Amino acid sequence: MYQTKVLSGEYFKIFGGVYNDFRSVCRKDYKFEIEPLDYAGFIEYFEKGFLECIILLEDDIPTGFLTYSLAVKDVVELFIIHILGDENVNEKRNALMSAFLQNIMHFRAERLISYPMCGKQAEYRDTLKNYGFEFVDLAVVVFDTNDKKKQRDLAQAPVVNLPIGYKVVPYRDIYFEELSNAIHHSFKNASDINFDPRFLTLDGSRDVADKIVNSIYGRFIPQASKVLLHENKLVGFCLANITAGSIGNIPLVGILQEHRGMGLSRIMLRSVMEDLLKSSKMGYLKLSEVNASVDNNNASARRMYRDIGFEDAYIYPQAYLPRISA
Repeated sequence: MYQTKVLSGEYFKIFGGVYNDFRSVCRKDYKFEIEPLDYAGFIEYFEKGFLECIILLEDDIPTGFLTYSLAVKDVVELFIIHILGDENVNEKRNALMSAFLQNIMHFRAERLISYPMCGKQAEYRDTLKNYGFEFVDLAVVVFDTNDKKKQRDLAQAPVVNLPIGYKVVPYRDIYFEELSNAIHHSFKNASDINFDPRFLTLDGSRDVADKIVNSIYGRFIPQASKVLLHENKLVGFCLANITAGSIGNIPLVGILQEHRGMGLSRIMLRSVMEDLLKSSKMGYLKLSEVNASVDNNNASARRMYRDIGFEDAYIYPQAYLPRISA
């Protein structure tokens, strides 16, 4: 039987060992693109209430932890479960998970739980089902910006003209409200709502848009991000940011239902990629790759990325635990 406790000041000095072990393997074991907070930064965020943390103790020594956040309305974001070593890993994960669910029980009627199981955390999937979690498999696709052939293929692909009445233009701040509305209507019926309910409401979609364009989710690249206008009304979008020093990302691509089926999302994505590659070639951006996440069951979206030159990198389970019904 393992002991768990909410992290407190009495463990700050000795908790650093297991936390820094996590930092040393975060890229290899958990597919992190961005360097996590250093230990001092983590403790600062914890003390300010930005992060919550439960620790696993063996002989009163921390040997694992689970960290999560309550910052996003309607969601408990579980970020990571890390265990020191390879012995009885799932038993230790279970101890942390049970303590976590007990700690947040009073939120369960109003918040779902979201848990991206990247890297070796995917090993815990079958066990996690026992707690009632469900899963959406997300595929990470990557365009290698150092691959000259892919760049040539993209540049030489036949140009597809937009239908009359449509145009693709760079994002500007004047489009923010229309963008928020388009995000809501594009994603309100998508699988994403299972783990990010913000898409269900206009206010929630506005929060998503705000965090993208104000660089909370990575440095936003407005000159490469595109919106699709029809009769001067925004009906689609393809956004771009930089999530790490040289890693580009397509956080969202969407189009209103009545404008689908004409290849317009592909045109937007191609325009975004051409501008990102041009900026990289001219030295304005330093890119090693551009990536995106897409529902593994969304065949049309995966085909769109492949047509542009993206390749499958890996698939991970996005776990979610629905709210408890009243």
